[in-house]
Amino acid sequence: MTKIILATKLLIFTISSGFIALVFTACLGNGNLKAEYYSTVLPTYDFDTNAPTIIVADPWDLSSKYYAGQALEAFKKRGFNNIYLQGQIDSSFARNMIYVKVGKERVDPASNYQYTFNTTGICNVINGVPKCSVDTRNSEATPTNVKRTIRDSYRISFDWFDVYKKTRVLYVAGSATIDSGTYTDLQVLTILLNDTITRMEFRKPVQYIYNSSLGGH
Repeated sequence: MTKIILATKLLIFTISSGFIALVFTACLGNGNLKAEYYSTVLPTYDFDTNAPTIIVADPWDLSSKYYAGQALEAFKKRGFNNIYLQGQIDSSFARNMIYVKVGKERVDPASNYQYTFNTTGICNVINGVPKCSVDTRNSEATPTNVKRTIRDSYRISFDWFDVYKKTRVLYVAGSATIDSGTYTDLQVLTILLNDTITRMEFRKPVQYIYNSSLGGH
């Protein structure tokens, strides 16, 4: 019997039912993190690092309130000298408000679809579980079951609002998706928050994927 070597590259995808959701995935081997940075900005706005600024979080969102404190320290490292948490100064003195929000979502690969590879193999993915078969010369089929992978998607966003001008001037988001249980929420969100603020672009819209490290977090 001639053995058929399967290439790892999938050549043809055919959707049979449901839909395929493309999810950006973080690679965390050896403490490495692959994430995405996105921002859009009002191009004519001049950011003043000395303007009184308050970081705001939904009072009922305890996670966002916690990371607002971390954001405060990260913004100070970027040179913002007159920045506070909500309640530390009277809001009437604020020139800017930065609304921070963190989120986590369980990504369940529940799409149903079919794909072929090397023109000899066929895989049907039902509720996220691929089942593949390979045709041999005598028309026998070899089924292969692949373990379903559950992932966690993380996102942190900053919405910048100029109180005097009553204008939204900047929106920034950092995101990453990792295999569930690989690292704690605190580890991922801490590095994602610091990376996002460090990379914050105040002059033009930006979007890119980058590599970071979870070492020491």
